[in-house]
Amino acid sequence: MENNLVNEARELWAVYAWWSCVLVLKMNALTWFTGRIRVARQVIHSEEDRMWLKGPDIILCPTGGGHEDVDRIRSAHRHDLETVLPYLLITPIWLSTSPLFPLARAILPGFAIVSVSYTLLHMKIANLHHRYCKTILSVFQHTVLISMSAVSVLHYAFSTVRQ
Repeated sequence: MENNLVNEARELWAVYAWWSCVLVLKMNALTWFTGRIRVARQVIHSEEDRMWLKGPDIILCPTGGGHEDVDRIRSAHRHDLETVLPYLLITPIWLSTSPLFPLARAILPGFAIVSVSYTLLHMKIANLHHRYCKTILSVFQHTVLISMSAVSVLHYAFSTVRQ
C-alpha cells in the first residue's frame, strides 16, 4: 500500500514537471511571438529600436502597445503572468498535502490544457465564440488556483494545530 502511494506521488510530480515545462515554453513562445508581431506590424516602443526596422510607417508606442495584434498578445502574456506563475508556485505546496490521486491527475494537465486553449482563443488562432469560451476557461483557472490555495492553507493550518 505504501509503495503504491509513493508511486502515485512520484507520478504526480512527473505530471506536474511535464505540464509546467509546457506552460513555461508557451510563455517563452509568447515573448518570441510578441517580437515577431512587432517587426511585422512595424511597432516599436523606444527610439533605439528604430535602427532595427526600415520604412516610413514605423509606429512608436512607448506604452508598449501600438497595434491591436501587439495589444492582444501582450494581454495573453499578462494573463499567463496572472495565472501560470501562481500555478507554478502553488501546485508544489498543494501536492505536498497528498491530494486525491485521480483528482490531481486530472487537474494538473487540465490546467495546462485550459491555459493553452485560452491563449489560442485570446490570440484569435482558434476561431470560436471566444468571449464566452475565454470567460469559462479563465473561471476554471482561477477556481483551480483558489481551491489549491484553500486546501493548502487549511491543511497546514490544521496540521500545526495538531502538533
